[in-house]
Amino acid sequence: MPLDINLSPLYRIQGQEPTEMPGVLAVNPPKTAARGREQDRLVVYLALTGNATITTTEYRKFAEDIANVFYQTPRAVTSALRAAADSLNRILLERNMGSTSRGQYTLAWLALAALRENQCIFSLSGPMHAYWFGANGSRHFFEPSISGKGLGSSQTINIHYAQTDLVTNDLLLFCGRVPNAWVTPLEDAQPSSFDAMRRRLTSLTGEDLNAVLIQTTEGTGTVNLFRGAAPTPQIEPAEQPEQQPVVEEEKIQDEVPAPPVLEPDLPATNQEVESTPETGAHLLQPSAYAIPVQHEDMPPAVSTPAASPLASLPQKTIPRDFPASIPRAKPKTENDPIPTPALVLNETQVAPAVQQEIAEPEPTSEPVSEIASQPEVKPPPAPREPSPQTRQAAKAVVNVMQAIRNGGASLGERFRNFLPRLLPAESPVSTTVSSTAFMGFMAVLIPLIVVTLSVVVYLRYGRNEQYDVYYNQALQTKQQALTLTNPVEQRIAWENVIANAERAEEHRQTNDTINLKKEANANRDVLLGITRLQFNPAFSSKLGVDVSRMVASENDLYLLNAANGEIMRAIPSGSGGFELDTTFDCKPGSNNSAGPLVDILALPITNIYGATVLGIDASGNLLYCKPGGPPQTGLLPAPDTNWGRITSFILDGGNLYVLDAPSRAVWVYTGKEAAFVDRPYFFFGQQTPTQDVIDFLVTGDEMYLLHADGRISNCFFSRVDTAASKCQDPLVRVNPFPAYSDMDLFSTAHFTQILFAAPPDPSMLLLDSDGQSIMRFAPRSMELQNQFLPTSDGNPVPRGPVGAVAVSPDHVLYIAVNGQVYFAVNMP
Repeated sequence: MPLDINLSPLYRIQGQEPTEMPGVLAVNPPKTAARGREQDRLVVYLALTGNATITTTEYRKFAEDIANVFYQTPRAVTSALRAAADSLNRILLERNMGSTSRGQYTLAWLALAALRENQCIFSLSGPMHAYWFGANGSRHFFEPSISGKGLGSSQTINIHYAQTDLVTNDLLLFCGRVPNAWVTPLEDAQPSSFDAMRRRLTSLTGEDLNAVLIQTTEGTGTVNLFRGAAPTPQIEPAEQPEQQPVVEEEKIQDEVPAPPVLEPDLPATNQEVESTPETGAHLLQPSAYAIPVQHEDMPPAVSTPAASPLASLPQKTIPRDFPASIPRAKPKTENDPIPTPALVLNETQVAPAVQQEIAEPEPTSEPVSEIASQPEVKPPPAPREPSPQTRQAAKAVVNVMQAIRNGGASLGERFRNFLPRLLPAESPVSTTVSSTAFMGFMAVLIPLIVVTLSVVVYLRYGRNEQYDVYYNQALQTKQQALTLTNPVEQRIAWENVIANAERAEEHRQTNDTINLKKEANANRDVLLGITRLQFNPAFSSKLGVDVSRMVASENDLYLLNAANGEIMRAIPSGSGGFELDTTFDCKPGSNNSAGPLVDILALPITNIYGATVLGIDASGNLLYCKPGGPPQTGLLPAPDTNWGRITSFILDGGNLYVLDAPSRAVWVYTGKEAAFVDRPYFFFGQQTPTQDVIDFLVTGDEMYLLHADGRISNCFFSRVDTAASKCQDPLVRVNPFPAYSDMDLFSTAHFTQILFAAPPDPSMLLLDSDGQSIMRFAPRSMELQNQFLPTSDGNPVPRGPVGAVAVSPDHVLYIAVNGQVYFAVNMP
């Protein structure tokens, strides 16, 4: 971590500039960080909006939970950022659903910045602004159509991912609402010092401010908090001024004034403005509220306990010293610096005036106080008039219960009169005991009978009625979908059909609901360009290993075990699946000098080693393996700049292309019969890729690079003049399906692997790991052709990210999920 991070809150409320900003958090990686998070530093900028009261402790816990989820999520940084945002969304959504009847809600705008060395990947949820200022220019990141309206309003989340490289003295600015006085200066901003930028922004306007300014400086990886124009000094007790007594943290937080009401920066055409003498211009629809900070001794307005966001994540994940699937993080060594403790700041609340899915009360013209006033309690809605079927069922239940009571009383009276006649006249005590025991037995039996009959009546009438309601709603929505012509409206209608059919199946599953769901899914898939494939498990039981790479030939399947870098071979079995070849030997370090392998590829039959698969480790050692024989090793000649860390390699036209992502290089080895003994040449010219490349493809002199944030870049090698080799970054992907007009499919996907389809198909495949989707693109135009997903009915693939994907020459598609491999033979 060669760069220090300096943070300065730009925080002003009603003309005052408090030194504490509730909710901001800057964290260095803990020792128990998950694999892939060991070198990531995280900055959390959380801004809440709504009319529910939030305490400072809750505000702080939200930010801490976000950081914990981020560092407990392994693999790609975008997966960790998404998991962190999703954990907060689940908490707020559950909280909002519990307080809807009171008209209270809480939404969140969230900016997360993950810094690794000089690379910064950040995610924006809600209409957040991000500015980058560097020596070579500046850039404004603001895509409200992609980032959505915030977290806590629905089960799906919208995230805008972005990435930039940071050098010494670069500046980042995160802001929920940009003051009008900042708009032009920020667009024309020139690189300046940290203090100068802060002074300029605070002096441009007298409005309330809510932003965070970040600067990177050369250092050792520490995090510094700036208050005002200079860092907070460490004052010795003897030098501390008398007029500045030490105040406990909780007391300072209670004195933090309420943040101002902020409005999102939306186009003027979408706003309805009305001026009033009390408040001036404000948005009528929808309304916006600030969340006041509540004193610690007062209970929060919403007391529904939220589930722990770490419940579904591994606890205390220890970084493992092996090459994980791409992107692979370099294992820690004993010489690595020990992470410094996390620096916790506070953060403010922001109130966006965005379209809410939760009912909101009208805003008042009174100024927002520190403690939220109790909202007006509205009378509950009148109960719905029961249907005739419900009345009839209830009447039947009442009649049955009355008959049971009358029958029980009559039967008890008869037994009391009959039992004394069976007993001797001289034993009155025994008669009394028997009568008492019988009455106790009847007192237990009659309620059991009543409960049983009630349950039977409910199952017979109540559940059927609920089933009929949801099923009829699904049928009505289906008829509506068939009459619509707008593809987006059609897609939403078919999704509602599926939702209502699933609700009906919660009460009773029938052939009608099954057929209705199949029809709705089929129509929705046509609108979205989805092709469903029937996957089957390749092995009779789970392998129990983390598969990071796969390659397939016509008969064999080779798997890379991420735990130890070993290549495993699977061969067809008689049952229609596969079985492991226990005689296949391709282990690194076993009588060879190779380390844990990071990538594998299938070799053509004609090679001097007779090998069928080739592996490579991070230092350039090659491992040639074949069935029935020991592995053979080879060593690639190191380039002039030596290796940083090899992450992937590709064989094309007899040449071997080796990706060294940390060094931003691809080296090309010319070879014959899979022997590579000559020194390599550099593929790029004046332009070189960034360090976030996680996978790549090569076809002739053309190369496609997949970056960690999901973008694709394209580079051409010029054989006439190597300096003329150029790259286009990023390539624009085209989605021709109009049903996606209201969403960005590519920004929500988590792409982790790129590969070509089976010949002679020239199309390109991108693996969306989290969505278990394989998207097919035309290479030149980058137009989406279709996407492959498992079937919705009878799908054996469990939920979870896909670790690796492969396609065999005979068009068999393989995916690795949760320690098992699944294959589909009908890939078109």
